[in-house]
Amino acid sequence: MKHVAQLAVTVIFLVSVSSISVNYAHADSKTNLVPQWVRQNALWWSQGEISDSDFINGMKWLVENRIIPVEDLTESVDSLGMPDSVKKIAYSWAQGSVPDAEFIRGIEYLIKNGVIELDDNFVSKVIQERLDQVSVRGETKKFVVIIPVFTAAAYTENKFYSYYGGQCGTQCLTSIIYTQIPLGFTASGKATSILESLGYYTLTDIDVDKNPSVLLQYDKVIILHNEYVTQREFDAITTHPHVVYLYPNALYGKIVTNYDFNTMTLVRGHGYPDLKIRNGFDWKFDNSQFEYDIQCTDWKFYNVTNGIMLDCYPENHLASNIPLLQAIKDY
Repeated sequence: MKHVAQLAVTVIFLVSVSSISVNYAHADSKTNLVPQWVRQNALWWSQGEISDSDFINGMKWLVENRIIPVEDLTESVDSLGMPDSVKKIAYSWAQGSVPDAEFIRGIEYLIKNGVIELDDNFVSKVIQERLDQVSVRGETKKFVVIIPVFTAAAYTENKFYSYYGGQCGTQCLTSIIYTQIPLGFTASGKATSILESLGYYTLTDIDVDKNPSVLLQYDKVIILHNEYVTQREFDAITTHPHVVYLYPNALYGKIVTNYDFNTMTLVRGHGYPDLKIRNGFDWKFDNSQFEYDIQCTDWKFYNVTNGIMLDCYPENHLASNIPLLQAIKDY
């Protein structure tokens, strides 16, 4: 049995001799993401020559010293324990049978599930560094996010979703338009916060509905979970040449607004006024089938006529998903 000291000494010695310094900014290389000498430690662990705790301590050191360039630093509340699948991946990687990226995903899994507990200060520092890299502050192009206040209103208590659930009549399909309530999960609250912090301009549904041509001032438009929009807003978005549809199920229900009374009313979509009607605009690019994938494990964008669409619902992951934020910035 190799003792934990052997792992630590091996790591420290090789780092000092080789003067290794791996920066997260260079972690996008497709090969040689992890130094070759780490394979020996993975092999010892996979063969039972080092304990789980020894391996965990070694990987923690390697991650916090930026030798293993992990992307996902988020951690769940409770540890799920050490899965055998990660040990199998480590063995296959040590033998050269799987790529570095697969081994890194295994380490990310251990971090995500609380097996490897990283220092909070380290995590905060790395996330801030990464966010600085994907900030659009100082960019010459103008990027705007449309905040889904209509959708937030639709999801308020005893409104649209009470009607859909059969708890009230069509009177529930008219809602006050609230602009100060928390947006929450259904109205992209976290996405709004992170994109604003990165320097993106913002407009609300109301701004676009009242003045559709305002979008022409921007080079790129980012759509969140703007599930409920007016015809004017729909037309302004779908005719803009450069749109990132960041959430599935956007542009789904057609509403009309009455600004004298500050209300909105559903007129078509989501099974209303006929259960056979799904998308209220009969939009051929409706991608609502992806809205229930909230894990976004293998996310990707695909092309539509005037932009790109994401194939999952990213609300819980966007703040820490630097590659996704970079893809938004780069489009």
